Amino acid sequence: MPKIHTEATVIGHAECLVIGGGVIGSSIAYHVAREGRSTIMLERTMPGEGASGAAAGMLAAESEEFIDSDLEQLARTSRDEFPELVRELERLSGVSVEFRTEGFVAPFRSEAEGERRWKAANMREDNQPEWWNAKELARRIPGIDRQAIGAIYRSKETQLVPVQLCRAYAGAASVLGATIWSCTHAEQLVVQNGRVCGVVTDRGFFSCDQVIIAGGLDSMNLLDQAGFHYPLYPVKGEAVAVSLKDHPLEYTIYADDIYLVPKQKNEVWIGATSLPNLYDKEVTVEGLEGLLARAAAWLPRVREASFVRTWAGLRPQAAAGRPFIGAVPGLEGVYAAVGHYRNGVLLSEATGRAMAGLLKGADAEELGISNFSSVRIKEESL
Repeated sequence: MPKIHTEATVIGHAECLVIGGGVIGSSIAYHVAREGRSTIMLERTMPGEGASGAAAGMLAAESEEFIDSDLEQLARTSRDEFPELVRELERLSGVSVEFRTEGFVAPFRSEAEGERRWKAANMREDNQPEWWNAKELARRIPGIDRQAIGAIYRSKETQLVPVQLCRAYAGAASVLGATIWSCTHAEQLVVQNGRVCGVVTDRGFFSCDQVIIAGGLDSMNLLDQAGFHYPLYPVKGEAVAVSLKDHPLEYTIYADDIYLVPKQKNEVWIGATSLPNLYDKEVTVEGLEGLLARAAAWLPRVREASFVRTWAGLRPQAAAGRPFIGAVPGLEGVYAAVGHYRNGVLLSEATGRAMAGLLKGADAEELGISNFSSVRIKEESL
């Protein structure tokens, strides 16, 4: 790694330098600035324009299937903090994240499927799902497929607009004193005596005491520079938005093979495909046809809806199967929060809050993130 020369011009300095302006990086910048520490956030494009902006914004801590109980607990903790977080972000930033609390509905077409879903929904004591029969489901969701004989309703599940969340995080961080540098690409960590002292970017040198790498797929290069090999790979997800006629969809429909997420102006966001190791962001005809067919199978009036737009994003999946949240080993002052895959929006609150505590010297176990550390990842790879 290069060392900084004494004649180098410093164009910015902060105690904490956050690399990445997606939902994870923006959350970290907000939580660190909230602790009263000087903060700079660097984003290669604009906050929320990457994988975060392509998400549907579901805070599906109960509906989602997680690889282990640690990740599930982190997700639940994060989701439960969102109502208060949203109030604070909107107050500080003036940006509405379009937070919706109507809950999620998981429909089924057979008694066996319903019993399976009900059993899974009641595995934890803190769950409070409701069983809707066919009559109740049809009353709550007009136009639902007639073959649906019931549904599991989860009232705690919420959703929002991810791009707006990123802007709210960044805006609130700015109000709290952070500086946001958009269109700034972090190229090289700068180290002196085994400790990071700054980052070289395409716009100049930024000095700092601590660096937090949170740039999604772009993070691998900087992690490799730090001597920490943590492979990430893209999982392409395609989505489509339509505008329903007549009455709007009130609840998020979260089925096994599709989700329909209601937004403002009668829009419904439908997603998503899951295509690993693809780097393009094109929406294919096959992908679009599949999404619309599966959506219409649950809500037939999707066929009469107006087309709004399509998009695709690249989810940063970790080869290790779980996100890394913690100190990067072997180089003092370097931290990372990467590999959140399809749950970046959901996990953003807990990740940002935990990282802010870690930077102040709190213990990872105390913060609830010890199982996402380099030690745990190393153990699991043996």
